[in-house]
Amino acid sequence: MQWTTEVEFPKSGIRIDWKTNLAFIGSCFAEKMAEKFTRFKFHTWVNPFGIVYNPLSVANMLERISNQKFYSEKEIFSDGEVFYNWDFHGKFSSKDPERCLRQMNAAIQMSHGYLKTADVVFITLGTAYCYFLKESGTVVSNCHRQNGELFNRELVSVERVFQALQTAVSNLERLNPQVRIVLTVSPLRHLRDGAHGNQLSKATLLLAVQQTVKNFSNVEYFPSYEIVMDELRDYRFYAADMVHLSPVAEDYIFEKCGQAYFDSAARENLQKLDAFLKSAEHRIVDADASRLRAFAEKSLATAKRLEAEIEGLDLASEIRHFASCL
Repeated sequence: MQWTTEVEFPKSGIRIDWKTNLAFIGSCFAEKMAEKFTRFKFHTWVNPFGIVYNPLSVANMLERISNQKFYSEKEIFSDGEVFYNWDFHGKFSSKDPERCLRQMNAAIQMSHGYLKTADVVFITLGTAYCYFLKESGTVVSNCHRQNGELFNRELVSVERVFQALQTAVSNLERLNPQVRIVLTVSPLRHLRDGAHGNQLSKATLLLAVQQTVKNFSNVEYFPSYEIVMDELRDYRFYAADMVHLSPVAEDYIFEKCGQAYFDSAARENLQKLDAFLKSAEHRIVDADASRLRAFAEKSLATAKRLEAEIEGLDLASEIRHFASCL
């Protein structure tokens, strides 16, 4: 008897291996998926401005990166102690305004260079609720815990999300005509507006994504939202807060991602690499010198063999580590 409803999705023309340059943009779920790819030594670039939940901010970010539109001093603000920008995560903030600007503009410059060579860009949308500055109407990516009276919060329309996604895709294409784009909707619920409000938000995103996929031949959809809602319909697949996903659920979605974007050779290589990494992460406690040396020699030989077998794989850090044990 089958106990879940399996989500079916069309076979993708995108193929990912260790030569592929990947970028992940969007919500915290994007970062969780990027962690999986990074662990398996894929080439990844993740959220250059920090986590971005709403599609309007994603579009603004990609427009600035594509056009290398750097930030000026008038675009940062201070709460009396620290300088911030509404587009960036708090890790870019600083008591020194020049340092704040340097960090933000360096992110634009490095992202511009990487996205020019990116093969696949994953964009994960978290919510259709957006914050806007009352004074200017500018969309805000991060409120930096400032006074709530500064903002208006609203559920934007399907059409407005669609326009934002069109802008995002067009800027990526302008920067890199060969890029392939995968849109996905985060399965993490935003419950501030209640269960119904969360569904309205996710529905808005899904409808806009569908329009975007229909309008761009290089854009497709990966159903992470549907996989969690249908295949993993059980709270045992959630973390203790009952909102974020458990590691088991994240692994399951990564496996589904592999089914969509890895060929049989890549999946076989992934299994070999997984076995090696699990072994490499093992630390021998109170081992005698001969056992440690034998383990290091075996691991070093395995790392070199995998690098030779899997084109594009970089195990330089593991090779250095085990070489240093000899």
